[in-house]
Parts: sequence; structure tokens; C-alpha cells
Amino acid sequence: MLDSIWAALRRVATSYVLFVVIGVVVGLTFAPLAFNAATDAGGTVAIVPIDGGIDGNTAAAYTNMMQQARQSSDIKAVVLVSNSGGGSASASETMYLQTKRTAQQLPVVASIDASSASGAYYTIAPARAIYAKPSSIVGSVGVLGTIPQDLEPNDIVGTTGPNKLSGGDSREFFSILESLRRAFIGAVFESRGDRIQLTRAELAQAQIYSGSQAVQNGLADQIGDRQTAIERAADEANLESYEVRTLRPDGQTFRFVSRNNYLASDAPNKEMVEFEYFAGRPGTGPTFLMMPGSYVSSQWQLSSATTAQATMAGAGTGTSQGATASAFETPPIRAATEGRP
Repeated sequence: MLDSIWAALRRVATSYVLFVVIGVVVGLTFAPLAFNAATDAGGTVAIVPIDGGIDGNTAAAYTNMMQQARQSSDIKAVVLVSNSGGGSASASETMYLQTKRTAQQLPVVASIDASSASGAYYTIAPARAIYAKPSSIVGSVGVLGTIPQDLEPNDIVGTTGPNKLSGGDSREFFSILESLRRAFIGAVFESRGDRIQLTRAELAQAQIYSGSQAVQNGLADQIGDRQTAIERAADEANLESYEVRTLRPDGQTFRFVSRNNYLASDAPNKEMVEFEYFAGRPGTGPTFLMMPGSYVSSQWQLSSATTAQATMAGAGTGTSQGATASAFETPPIRAATEGRP
């Protein structure tokens, strides 16, 4: 009887040891896999450049690159590198929404090279962290617009409504400018949160800051370059090792108004253009831009002043000739400022 009991106990002990050994072996086998899953040992940090003035082609290319980043299983983080002073208000908003959408799925970090002003800053605002160089140009949070001309139906052009020819009066124009300004400033405060040290009234002044000043006022987080941003993005994605890949559209030419951005950019195809490329030619209607006012050329300003004089002269004569002639001049440009209706 005792022999049978001892034999049973030996079998139980042997089985227990066997299970312990099996457990240890299984643990040693799968523990590295669990650790790698937590740290994500390998992946790609994608660089998405923001080069030159922002127009429809820029926004379309940016949309494609950000979609590729979101859909590629190997891309674990995105670094935005800005050499841009903005451009079209509508195109800038498109790019902002793409950044915001991507930041909800992947770590997005921004590096300001020569500048990220106006619409370009709008684009990078949702980034998890923003790095700038001391010499970077940051800010100019505001909107420019070419004022609609005060035209009425005349001997040359007939219309079905009083505002069909002019597109609206100045009050309506400034109302649109104000709505764009509020959306821009609201997006910056939503994205930067407690980090921003400026009031809404101060931000609405559309001032340009150096990279060092931007870090102090909260428009940027730290002084750093592209490599700093890449390392931060990899850290945010928990990557132990990673490769860096630059996403850039094939064959696209990037247009620069700023010589400073042009020289800093490493875009393979780039050219300098005049401010008129974005402001438009005479008779092309109101244009809304998110660009620094310093880009406005003196020649364009002179043309605007001549237009204003011609319009006032035509109004003084009480004839339609002055208004008709002004249709073929470039309209003045105004900026959205605090307190506009």
C-alpha cells in the first residue's frame, strides 16, 4: 500500500517539474517577442517636406504623401520639414487638416528650417512637437486679401444681381477675412494648448518671430534641427532602430517667393516667382492668402495705390468710366486684423 502511495507521489512530482520546465521554456521563447512588441524594434520615420509657396498642387502632393504615411505599415512616425511662408488660404487649410488627421494615427513632429510662416505654420500646428533653429522665421498668423472692386453693371458688362460683378462689398469681404482669421487663430490655440504664451490679441497681430523667440512664446517647443526632430519622432513611436525615408512627389516644381526659403530648401526642382503668382493678375477677383505681408512686392503695392486713386477719381466724376477702368487694375490688398467686422 505504502509503495503504491510513494509511486503516485513520485509521478505527481515528476509531472510538476515537467510543467515548470515547460513553462520556463515557453516564457523564454515568447518574452523577447513581447518586449519587441512593446518597443517596436524597427520601422520607418518618414520625412514630408513643406517647400515653397502653398498652392493647389502643393496641397494635393501633401495630401498624397500624408495618406501614404498613414497607409504604409512600415511608417511609424512623420517629420514635417518646413521651408515655406505659406500661400493660398484654402490650400493651407487643406494641408492643416491632413496634418491633424495624420497626427491622430501617428506621431507627427515638425522641424522649421528657414521658415514656417502663415499658412505653413497653420500646416504644422497640430504636430506633437515643433523644433526651430535660432535663425528660423516663425509666425505671421493672419490672412491677406485683395479687396473686391466697387463695380456696377455698365455699358460693357451686364449682371443679374448688384454684387455679381464686384463679388460683394467691402463689409462682406472683411467678414470673410475675419472668419478666416478666427479659424487660423483657433487652430493654433487648439493645437498648442497651454504651451502657447501669447494671448489671442497678441497672436492676431501676425508678428514674425525668430526661432528663439518662438520657443519663448510657445509657437515652438525647443531649439533643434531636422535630426533632432527625427530622433524625437522615433522616440515617440517607441522605435529602437529605424530608417529614414523622404517622401517627395516626382517631377513637381516648387515655387518660392522668399529667397531665404529657396536657398534653404533641398527640393530638386525649384524656382523663384513673384508675389503676383499668388496675388493674381488684374481682373482675377478677390484672393485670400496666408502669407507674410513682407512678401508683397513694391511694384504690386504701387499698382494697388494707383488703383485706389483711379477708383476714387472715377467716383468723383459720377460716371461709370472710372469704375470700368479700375476693373483692369490690381485691387488693393488688406490684412485681417483684430476688431474688423
